[in-house]
Parts: sequence; structure tokens; C-alpha cells
Amino acid sequence: MRGPPLRRLLHVGSAVVLLIPLWASWDLLRLALGILAAIAVALDLARIGLPNVGRRIVEMVPVFRDMEARRLSGATWLSLGYALSAWFPPIAPAAGILVSASADPAASMVGGLSADSVGKTVIGSLAALGTSVVVLTLLGLPWQAVVVGAVIGTALERWPGPCDDNLVVAPGVACVVWLLT
Repeated sequence: MRGPPLRRLLHVGSAVVLLIPLWASWDLLRLALGILAAIAVALDLARIGLPNVGRRIVEMVPVFRDMEARRLSGATWLSLGYALSAWFPPIAPAAGILVSASADPAASMVGGLSADSVGKTVIGSLAALGTSVVVLTLLGLPWQAVVVGAVIGTALERWPGPCDDNLVVAPGVACVVWLLT
């Protein structure tokens, strides 16, 4: 498996970090995500700055987009977003991480089905919204947190800002859930 399908699988699989507080504690999750983010940044800087290292990383993990050749990868932004979201009180980080891990791949997969999909699509955003509603509902959150969290998560997934949307979805949703629960 290579390219977009592998990238989506890794994105969804990243939610496995939520097993840490089930086995240990939220504090250990925060520590683990901080370490993971630092390692991701270091590897990305090596990938970008050291051509031989970069080629090896790209060969080992064939998921990088062309636009990531000279900038941080989506995975690095995702790890930073997870690390930020982990500082909210429990259930909020779980909501942010689960929405981020599932809504983005859903948007990518459904949006990619569109014949003219070059970037983010309306149908992809609707898939992200639906996925977010399902995830937040399954967490047993109040309807206000489900609706606002899903809308904010979807809006942030469309993020046109200077950094990758993976940085803002998890903490954005975590913040909404924290405020509304």
C-alpha cells in the first residue's frame, strides 16, 4: 500500500494513542504526545535538510505529498495538534483526536471520488461533518457539543491558513468539547 490509501490508514490509526490513558494516565498521554511531536519535527527537519536521509524516509514511508518536499509533513502537524489537544481536561482530548483521526481521511476519501477534485471539496467536507457527528455522538457528548464540535472540526479541516489543518482540528474540537461539557 502506498500514497493516499496508506496516508489515510496511518491517519486513522493514529488514534491508537488514546489507548495510553486507558492503560496508564492522561499525564502519560501528554508526555508521550510531546515526545512523539518532538521526534516527528526532528525527523521532518532531517528529511527536508538532509537529502540522503530524506530519500530513505520517503522510501520507507511512501506517503509524502509533493508539496511536503520542503515543508513539515501532515503527520508532523498532526502530532503537534494531538500534543496541543492533550492539555485539555479528559474527554476533550479524546474527542479532538478521534475527530481529527477520522474526519480528515473520510473527507479525503469521499472528496477524492469527485471527478474534478483537486483540493478540498464540498462533498468531502460533508463526509468530515458526518464522521465528526458520529464520533462525537458515540462519545456520549451533549448534543450542543456534538453539533458545534462537528461544525468547528469541519471548518478547521478546510483550514486555508499558513500551516496544515492537522495542527488545528484536534485542539479546536477539544476546546469546543471542553467549553460545552
